[in-house]
Amino acid sequence: MLKLKPLPLGPRGRKLGLLLLVLVTVGIGLAAFGGMQAAFGPFAVRLTFSWGWPGESRLVIPPLGEIKAYTHRWPVVLSATLERIDLPRLQHELLGVSMPGAYLEGLVAQLRGDLYRFLVRLCLVGGVAGLFAGLLFGQRRFRVWWRTTGAGVLLVLFIMGGVLAGFDQEAFKNPRYEGALEVAPWVLSLIEEGLNRLPEFSARLAEVAGRMDTVLAGVNTLSPLANADGEVKVLHVSDIHNNPAAVEFIEKVIAGFGVDLVIDTGDLTDYGTALETELNRRINNLGVKYLFVPGNHDSAAVVTRLRKYKNVIVLSKRIYETHGLTIMGWPDPASAGSDRLLPDEAELKTEAEKLRAYLAAAGRTIDILAVHNRKLVTPLPPGIPVVLYGHDHKMAITQKEGTVLINAGTTGAAGLRGFGNEKIPYSVALLRFNQKDGKHRLVAVDAIQVFSLHGKFTLERTVVNPPGMAEKEAGGER
Repeated sequence: MLKLKPLPLGPRGRKLGLLLLVLVTVGIGLAAFGGMQAAFGPFAVRLTFSWGWPGESRLVIPPLGEIKAYTHRWPVVLSATLERIDLPRLQHELLGVSMPGAYLEGLVAQLRGDLYRFLVRLCLVGGVAGLFAGLLFGQRRFRVWWRTTGAGVLLVLFIMGGVLAGFDQEAFKNPRYEGALEVAPWVLSLIEEGLNRLPEFSARLAEVAGRMDTVLAGVNTLSPLANADGEVKVLHVSDIHNNPAAVEFIEKVIAGFGVDLVIDTGDLTDYGTALETELNRRINNLGVKYLFVPGNHDSAAVVTRLRKYKNVIVLSKRIYETHGLTIMGWPDPASAGSDRLLPDEAELKTEAEKLRAYLAAAGRTIDILAVHNRKLVTPLPPGIPVVLYGHDHKMAITQKEGTVLINAGTTGAAGLRGFGNEKIPYSVALLRFNQKDGKHRLVAVDAIQVFSLHGKFTLERTVVNPPGMAEKEAGGER
């Protein structure tokens, strides 16, 4: 058995060596084990301690980026990583908030308690590291172990005391952001405005709940319609942008019209986080297949979360057959992990060429081609009877070169950005396919729009004629 023996040093040398070993083990211990899960209110974060120069504090919001501030002079980096938001709980709490100040004070008190527990954890890590240093040094005396353990705890208190003593809260007024350029203004506003916008957020959530009564009142006037023999009804939705009210709207249309299949042409979220996807997790319970084509606001994290839903099929450069229809989906290039939310013209042109090459190599008849941005089908690939797209939030139905192009507009009424704008409706397009000679052909498109503020509900049918039909845009306000 391997036995640890004291190093052959003089008394002073042994003490200095032991102290140095305590410093090293505590430093390594804090870097390796200086992390803790914390939860305050509906938020779950991970607090971590690491070494770095210059000293700073970080707020990490995956995958948007990091907000950093030089808050202290010690070579310590303190990080808080947002890992989860309990969105149903947050919405429930905010809708019931009558005194925002008191609510914020409660959250801050919980956070302060977590910070105290984080400090205690760091002290425990320091103490265990000090004990390990004593054992590693070969000391077998209980008194020495207590001293090294105490030295580890005191070292942590000394470090954190120095950090807190010189901590500059004003540094957050000059934050640095690292991440996607397009979301920098939104992320920095978290620091600039803090939680001062909580009353506004609460009011907006209440507004969503109130408006949905108006939105669904219009849809409820529809009589349930059973499928005609051989008919397939495909509901085209797009650009939900984090609006959970949109899923309720979709549910009503599915029930009212007997929808067989839903195709979503992207932008389910705003910033591409898995947390945002939770806002619309009721998609998993729609009862019909939900084909999803990622948009420029949808990231790999969103796609990964959606793949776990039992009824969702992600169409990412693939062909899928269902209900007698052959459907191809092509994602927006920004969804592949680009730092830009909006791909440039050259990137879109290159992706459009790849799409046409894929179609040519596939050698199959495609009934529906679904993309997010119409520029991916410019120029139009030959032989495609129906193209679905979104992105610009403007419902449109046109026919060009024998192809019917359908833009569902924005099923989420542009999300939070659309609040207060009466001209942005909740909109979907219902495609009706009839079967003849074993093939399905699009015969009509119903454009459904609900203007929630004033309760206006419109349904306009566009009959799809053979090639030669003049270009036509769906009616309704813009």
